[in-house]
Amino acid sequence: HDNNVAICGKDFKTGQTLMKTILAPGFKARMLGLEGWYSTNILGNRDGEVLDDPGSFKTKEESKLGALEYILQPQLYPTLYGKIHHKVRINYYPPRGDNKEGWDNIDIFGWLGYPMQIKVDFLCRDSILAAPIVLDLVLFLDLAQRAGMRGIQEWLSFYFKSPMTAPGLYPEHDLFIQSMKLKNTLRWMMGEDLITHLGQEYYD
Repeated sequence: HDNNVAICGKDFKTGQTLMKTILAPGFKARMLGLEGWYSTNILGNRDGEVLDDPGSFKTKEESKLGALEYILQPQLYPTLYGKIHHKVRINYYPPRGDNKEGWDNIDIFGWLGYPMQIKVDFLCRDSILAAPIVLDLVLFLDLAQRAGMRGIQEWLSFYFKSPMTAPGLYPEHDLFIQSMKLKNTLRWMMGEDLITHLGQEYYD
């Protein structure tokens, strides 16, 4: 802020964490309980090699674990999300190259505590997922700079595992809320009405 520079976050949200920030809001919206979430990543590029080091993995693990807690808010819903067993593993496997595989086993429970499971196997390419984010951020940060918006740009949290927020502000990790913040900020900058989804105008 002091240097008149716009900043927004760190660590792009592309693979497994992207899936978590898509699925977890759905569980919360339908009040489906979560008993456990086991995640394994297989990486073969430089990212995987770096994260094979326990010290480097620790930071990544914290960002992956934190997103679920912020979305599900176990302090507000202790019966549904107060005792989640959340495990994250990253495995460096050179033959995989730039291909990345994120495998998740999710143990949920519904009405009357009935247990159910979801399996996700996301096979993707790091560079293909990250490149559009870089392009978007170059354009949006340039826009923010031109508009005189300096310091933390929370409306760009949509792209990050660790979005920046004002001190003391609860960080938003729900992908759909982040998307709405992004769209509404752009509409506000253009002087357009904000999206509310009330829909009452269709029935007046």
